[in-house]
Amino acid sequence: MREGGVRVDSVAADSPAWRAGIRTGDRILSVSGEPVSDLLDLHFLTSRRSFRMRWKDADHAEREKAFRPGSEGLGVFPEPIRVRRCRNRCVFCFVHQLPKGLRRSLYIKDEDVRLSFLHGQYLTFSDVKEGEIRKILRYRLSPLYVSIHTTDPVLRRMMLGNPASADVLEVMRRLVAGGITLHGQIVVCPGINDGEELERTLRSLLPLRPGLSTVSVVPVGLTAHRKGLPELRPVGKREAYGTLALLKRIRGESGKGDEPFAMAADEYYLIAGEKIPGRKGYGSFAQIGNGVGLLRQFQDDAKILFRRRRWKKADSGGAVVTGLSSRRYVEEFLAEFSRRSGARFVPVPVENRLLGKSVTVTGLLGGRDILAALAARKAGRVYLPSVTLRDAGDLFLDSLSRTDIERESGSRVTVFPPTPRAFFDAVYNGGTPII
Repeated sequence: MREGGVRVDSVAADSPAWRAGIRTGDRILSVSGEPVSDLLDLHFLTSRRSFRMRWKDADHAEREKAFRPGSEGLGVFPEPIRVRRCRNRCVFCFVHQLPKGLRRSLYIKDEDVRLSFLHGQYLTFSDVKEGEIRKILRYRLSPLYVSIHTTDPVLRRMMLGNPASADVLEVMRRLVAGGITLHGQIVVCPGINDGEELERTLRSLLPLRPGLSTVSVVPVGLTAHRKGLPELRPVGKREAYGTLALLKRIRGESGKGDEPFAMAADEYYLIAGEKIPGRKGYGSFAQIGNGVGLLRQFQDDAKILFRRRRWKKADSGGAVVTGLSSRRYVEEFLAEFSRRSGARFVPVPVENRLLGKSVTVTGLLGGRDILAALAARKAGRVYLPSVTLRDAGDLFLDSLSRTDIERESGSRVTVFPPTPRAFFDAVYNGGTPII
């Protein structure tokens, strides 16, 4: 059985916690008599001006002391979150479509309120407990990111593969009434929750405005590894066009607010062959992490960069790796960048053979596929968007490293955040070290 409390991962030197004798490995048990079960409890309960904290030291002796840390801060850094795993079996789950042999962490499905609050990860509220809802409301965990998909309880349980899933509309109503801001997403599976069902769902969500600040509509992502999974088909051009028209109509009915209500992922515009909306169509870009507004932000940032009047000649050009979906935008940017810098920068579109040709985003490219695309070119220098690597900046999906790319391609590899300004810095200043 797991020991209660929260384990201390580290303690800042000469901090109030350090002076009180708290050390790495101790366990924080309670604050002012309230039990501490995770880092959120620890953070919020110790944010008061004064409190009493009880902990267990390395000798299993329990100790207690009063604290008034003030602006100095307590100085305790808790252990990493033990992620709560998702028990759904969604018909469209991307994790279930991954081939064997990738990084182990890619197969972890989370359903954790804490990660939604801290990192913007989506959760379904399918198995939410009363205690969790109370903690959300008490600690004002806002905003949270919710995977909705449909508000029809029967259809949603089928899509989630969870017959006991909670009614997400009821959960959202309660949270919004308690002052929590929500951002929702709907993964559209043609023939299941699109068309009339999508419209019905969006209209049922309108009364939650402005607490439900935005809803992103995302086309289902399908890999080449769906053996034994429910049959699904990708969103087609006509369907994408119809969905964009629907969202425009819904936004017109949702009234003015700080954020546009129903927004489509960039992929919808690419599938439909439609122009990317202007900046006002994305508000604060609250859903950019879900692929909503990335291309608009890229284009706007490129315009700002190209306002620079004086450009010195770059030392050399290079090859820039990109996924197929953003190829046209990268080509246009590099053509103008090359003209101004006086050096030739060419895009290297990479076909995704690891996950399948239908997966076209840059962030899901494997190292082997990048090497295959580079093999046809003799590039002295390769520029690699950081989204192709995990957050630590060291490994691709298939566990190859940047060093592997350099060794096998014979090219110098520079990793850069995928923005026009960051690319400029990478070319002229060597970029910001990521690895």
